[in-house]
Parts: sequence; structure tokens; C-alpha cells
Amino acid sequence: MKNCVIGFILIFLPFASHAGTCEQTWFHIAGFSKHIEVYQANEYTRYKRQTHPGFGMECQTKKYTFAAGEFRNSLDRPFQYATATKTIASLPGYNTKLLAGLMAGEYGRTEREPLRLVAPIAYIEYQYKHVGLNFFTLPPAKGFNDYVIFFTQFKVRF
Repeated sequence: MKNCVIGFILIFLPFASHAGTCEQTWFHIAGFSKHIEVYQANEYTRYKRQTHPGFGMECQTKKYTFAAGEFRNSLDRPFQYATATKTIASLPGYNTKLLAGLMAGEYGRTEREPLRLVAPIAYIEYQYKHVGLNFFTLPPAKGFNDYVIFFTQFKVRF
């Protein structure tokens, strides 16, 4: 737990130093997922939870969106993440954007075997005034993630 807190603080230091450059600052508060099995699940990839309590922060600039945070993942382990994405398409009248970029994260498959992840990411973002949703789809990777995962993340700004 101590390493999680230290890692989380280090992830947010860049946000604190560049807070003036954010056009909008959002706070991630929780998420839900749905898993569809593609490969035979093993002891490391057998999911346990569909709800993902956690917290995070998102900084939106004119060109990019940066986010970082922590939540309980499907394996019931803490997952710290950081993303850097760019809007590649938008429907302004519908408050909807398609973003793509890179995600980095870390969680423990077991107490002794941490897993670090760097992967491309794409998601749809919907925002209405001070609330929003991010819709992710993560493809399967045999031996790491044996499911297609659909993930919804709630966010709010003040």
C-alpha cells in the first residue's frame, strides 16, 4: 500500500506543476466492466470483480489529455495507470470525442510477481457540463488478459 501511495503522488506531480495549462480538470471516481472470455482463463487472468472503485485525475489541454490514478482492477488488485492521448475525431454537437494514445500501468498478479503494462489505448469520451464518461475496450492478450474487456469510467469536474 505504501508503494501505491508514493507512486500515485509521483504520477500527480506533473499535474501540480502544470495545473495552469489544463483547460479542464476532471476527477475519475469509479468504473464498471464487462468481460467476454476469448481464451481459457488461468489463475492469473480469472477476473473477480466487475466494479472498480478508485480515483484519478484528468487534465485536458487543447491538443492532449493526460490522466493518472488508481483503482481495484478485475483481479481485485490495485492498478495504477497513466495515459497520454490525443483527440483523433469528435462530434462537437454531441459532446463526444474519440481519443487514442498510450497507457502505462502496474499491478500485482500475485504478491511476488508484479506486472507492468505499456499499451496503446483508444476510447470514446462523453462529457456534459460537469459530468462525463469514458468508454474503453481492451482486446485480449493470451496469458495476460484472456478476455475482451469493456470498461466504463465515470468522471466529474467542479
